[in-house]
Amino acid sequence: MQNIVKVKAYGVKVGIEVPSPEKAAAVRDRLKGVLPNDFGILGNNEEVDHHFSIRSGKKSKYSLFKGDESICVDTEEDVMLDRLDSQVRITIAEFAVGNVFVHSGVVAIDGKAIMIPASSFKGKTTLVAELVKNGATYYSDEYAVLDEDGLVHPFAKDLSMRKPDGGGTQIDTPVETFGGSAGRTPIPVRMVLVMEFKKYARWKPDVLSRGQGVLEIISHTVPIRNDPAFSLTVLNKVVDNALIVKSKRGEVSRFAKTLIKYFKENVGN
Repeated sequence: MQNIVKVKAYGVKVGIEVPSPEKAAAVRDRLKGVLPNDFGILGNNEEVDHHFSIRSGKKSKYSLFKGDESICVDTEEDVMLDRLDSQVRITIAEFAVGNVFVHSGVVAIDGKAIMIPASSFKGKTTLVAELVKNGATYYSDEYAVLDEDGLVHPFAKDLSMRKPDGGGTQIDTPVETFGGSAGRTPIPVRMVLVMEFKKYARWKPDVLSRGQGVLEIISHTVPIRNDPAFSLTVLNKVVDNALIVKSKRGEVSRFAKTLIKYFKENVGN
């Protein structure tokens, strides 16, 4: 009998074939932690939209497949699970029903969201953590989850902080570690911050038009190829009421304080 974990998040049904019941429990626990706001376990008879399989090898090594595509081969269990939860999240982000996922950090100040679209390794988690330390409410360090009205919903998994050794290893860190808390309700996006780290850079915000803002966000919008019409409709609603600014950023602790001050001075009720 096959051991299959079936889960559903944001309208997407995913099945993961595992080599043992023990691995099934590990997979369920892992996915529940990284899909914090919309996660459910499906029954064995439920049909799924996407299928993954984990295969055990020699010396406690594992391989991961998505359909017939090899994701990783002969890796340690923790590495394989990291790849699995990343692949499941990106699959859900691409095919979510009624939501548009954008690679972005998100925090809230006074019930209004700052959305920070950026690729991986661009410092968005570091900035989100620093903003939380300075009183912002945590919404996400990975995806802005937008609904059909352009509101952003919490995707408040533990923050993926990189170790200071520069090796790229991540440590999942609860928001409470930074003295903050996670948002619970959908809120409007009132600022879109397009930023890139540059050592010693100073805050020199350029205010962008709505059209320029959409163009900046598109490259970070996961379902743009799968459902471009819905994605663009939602993005246009986001920028309709948002201040869109672009700037390099320097040292993060100073920048976070500057950004919060600028937001409070320039974003109305």
